[in-house]
Amino acid sequence: MSDAEAIRREGRREILVLSLVPALVLLLIFASWALAHWNIGPLFINAGVAFAAVLLGGLQRFISGVKDALRRKITVNVFVTVALAVTVAVGEVRPAAVIIFIMAVVGALESYTLDKTRRAIRDLLHLTPPTATVRRGNDELTLPVAELKVGDLVVVRPGERIPVDGMVTAGASAVNEAPITGESMPVEKLVGSGVFAGTLNDAGRLEIRTSKTGDDTTLARIVHLVEEAQDTKAPIQGIADRFTVWFLPTVLVLAIIGYFSSGDIKVAVAILLVACPCAFAIATPSAVAAGIANMAKRSVLIKGGIFFEAAGKIDTLLVDKTGTLTFGRPRVIQMVAAEGVAEDEVLRIAAIAEKYSEHPLARAVVAFAREREVEIPDPDDFKIEVGMGVTANHAGTRFLVGKADFLLGHGAQISPPMVEAEAAQAENGRTTIFIARDGQAVGLVAIADEVRPETARAVKALKTLGVRDIIMLTGDSPKVAQAVATQIGVDDVRAGLLPEDKQRVVKELQGQGKKVAMVGDGINDAPALALADVGIVMGAAGTHVAIEAADVTLMKDDLSHLVAFVLMSRKVLRRIRLNIFFSLVYNAVGLVLAMLGLLPPVLAVLFQEAGCVSVVLSSTLLLWARPGREDHEHRVA
Repeated sequence: MSDAEAIRREGRREILVLSLVPALVLLLIFASWALAHWNIGPLFINAGVAFAAVLLGGLQRFISGVKDALRRKITVNVFVTVALAVTVAVGEVRPAAVIIFIMAVVGALESYTLDKTRRAIRDLLHLTPPTATVRRGNDELTLPVAELKVGDLVVVRPGERIPVDGMVTAGASAVNEAPITGESMPVEKLVGSGVFAGTLNDAGRLEIRTSKTGDDTTLARIVHLVEEAQDTKAPIQGIADRFTVWFLPTVLVLAIIGYFSSGDIKVAVAILLVACPCAFAIATPSAVAAGIANMAKRSVLIKGGIFFEAAGKIDTLLVDKTGTLTFGRPRVIQMVAAEGVAEDEVLRIAAIAEKYSEHPLARAVVAFAREREVEIPDPDDFKIEVGMGVTANHAGTRFLVGKADFLLGHGAQISPPMVEAEAAQAENGRTTIFIARDGQAVGLVAIADEVRPETARAVKALKTLGVRDIIMLTGDSPKVAQAVATQIGVDDVRAGLLPEDKQRVVKELQGQGKKVAMVGDGINDAPALALADVGIVMGAAGTHVAIEAADVTLMKDDLSHLVAFVLMSRKVLRRIRLNIFFSLVYNAVGLVLAMLGLLPPVLAVLFQEAGCVSVVLSSTLLLWARPGREDHEHRVA
């Protein structure tokens, strides 16, 4: 069975479990109604079936209500517990069961939407390979990673993930550290270089002396940070709970007045039922569900309603660079040719030499040559010097491609204009490789992580929406980070950061009273994503753990979708307030009718349910709202 099918089956099972309680409650209500309608059996059986429905659907809510009352905290659960206890006590059991059914349906929807289980830890641990090749004398053994010890010599071949933290003792390679450090370009690893567990060895054989294993590795430390951050995120108190602090005592007083003025206990019960805050209970989740559905159609996935509320208040945005503001892959940005040499010729020489190299920079050069439809014949021979460059021969001509020291070490000449061109590219945060033909540098290729085209516009739009501070966080070098920041209009840059550094920035800003949103895509961002008031991940390129640790996923890797999310957040908050207004109107009218004796308990339930329907219809309008870039286009033009 494929992973996709397994996920679908798990989702279906979850929906089935969440639907089970409301379905059973409805079945018991129908059975109670049938027994009464056809006069089957004694009255206590009818009432017992209805009471079973009340307990099945409301037991957890009743327990919570009692606990809240003991803590002297008046909540919706306290109100429901009091109202339904009185209703059942006077024999109106089936109306109480109907109320419970409505709340069970709402609770199931809320649980599915807000409390989906996160699998961040499992996905993180999958980055570490289950086995490792260990060198013992002249032998190489395959051992479980759990059995590795500090000091073991681990062999990692090209294409394998590194299983431990340690130091390179032999070999050279380019290692993709983006999942851990956020470094956009592959990092050259030579003897004496440190490496992290979970990173990918792109090219070259490495021998690594183990310094940390298991729970001590950087990867395991990130796991701990994610767990800690998720535990510290406190739930936001619901508007309905705040309302019931004064509403419950008021209704109880009105019920007592209604009873003594009419002499009929059913009047008091009707007052309690019609005032039962079910409409309040769904005012928020119904609007949230509609907002989530709307955003899902626009490729923005939101994990819960509290993130709408938080997003409407954010004033500080932290943005990871690699994979978020940029594409996260090396790309040729510029060609510089020596005087008298055509750019396409420089590119052709570089592509011939790099044609069979697996180095990420080599692949970028070859891909760029193919984009420009440059013919790339096979080299007659080539030799890769890992970490430095490549030599090749073609049609009697010798080519060199690599760093300046590599060319000079092979006797090639680099003209002063070429040296100046390299310095200019370095100032812009770009990686350069020289190209030489028969001992003379004929040009250079500038490579960098390409900025996403929509990024600058999205940054400008967010500023117009009141996000005052936009800060770039990255594991890249300061020069590379500043070059990107200048392109997109970001003023504040924090470079050279590890995962714990990013999380520390979030803590510092929150300590200053700021509402912080974090946008990232990699595992290195997961701790900060989990701790931020709103964690937002670029999903298509994002790792599973980052998606699970975040609160919002932009599936199309388009930062301008964040603008749509912020706008929808404000629409949802306005709709919640409107829903509460509808609830107040229904409660006020219902209370007046109940006190006048015009609403028996059953009609009180139906009237109260009409308030719920109004709230649902109001929230449903959000399904067709258009909060995206098209609404905001004129503001940022």
